[in-house]
Amino acid sequence: MNLLNKIAVTLVLAMSLPALSQAGEDALYAADAPDGATFIRVVNADVSGSIPRAEIGGKAIKDIEPLAASAYIHLPAGTYQLEVGEQAAPITMAKDRFYTAVVLDSGELEILTDQTFKNPRKALVSFYNLTDDGGISLKTADGKVAVIDPVASLSVGNREINAVKVALAAFESGQALATSSPVSLQRGTVFSFFILDVGGSPRLVVAENRVDTSV
Repeated sequence: MNLLNKIAVTLVLAMSLPALSQAGEDALYAADAPDGATFIRVVNADVSGSIPRAEIGGKAIKDIEPLAASAYIHLPAGTYQLEVGEQAAPITMAKDRFYTAVVLDSGELEILTDQTFKNPRKALVSFYNLTDDGGISLKTADGKVAVIDPVASLSVGNREINAVKVALAAFESGQALATSSPVSLQRGTVFSFFILDVGGSPRLVVAENRVDTSV
């Protein structure tokens, strides 16, 4: 069995098995945060420049590079005002939940609710469609194995899978739009894949989710 077939079999098996979540266990990448906290990060989907500062709840997320995701910061659950430059958006955040605030190339803010992950035996793949086009899916780079079904514009899809090293690609109508480098999806980790339109050319950006408890 060649490498691509092994990867395909691994992904298919991962998707066919039920999740082995453990009730009451904190999200693995937020283990050092206070109990009952809520989490938010900022994604800079604007290629034109860095975001010097985003503020929420008296905390600041600084120096977010173009096409990059910040670490999550934690806050007590509640209602806040997120401010990024001249833009502001209200957000009500529940305890033990995760949120991604996307700064679009228009400067507008889009708030997406993330999946809380509590499964140490799997990896979580989250796929964010940050383009204006709907129906974009995530597959293995050869297109043979579907990882996440088509996702609408400014929406996110999620899938728990077994640990594997694999290159993934965004597809629309059977056509590959952009491909990632091979990513090592280890157990207990969460990886975000963002499909963006950069000057008319699709780009797939990958980030491992993490929490910065020093903020």
